[in-house]
Amino acid sequence: MILENVVEVIVKTVHCRAEDVLPDTELRSLGIDSLKALTVLFELEEAFDIEIPNDLIPSIVTVNDIVVRLEGVQH
Repeated sequence: MILENVVEVIVKTVHCRAEDVLPDTELRSLGIDSLKALTVLFELEEAFDIEIPNDLIPSIVTVNDIVVRLEGVQH
């Protein structure tokens, strides 16, 4: 469920194809630079009604990294 929502937010924010957003996909390969990553994370915070701690942001490299961090923040 989380992965599907993350993919939806990335596709909407970055305007890429959903089939290109796989768990092991690196964000930079989707054209997500550091500024765009902040936009994606802000959209994820809105979608999941959570706050992602700033100290976690540098460790987010892949789509799966986002999923794992969101699972950790939600619990």
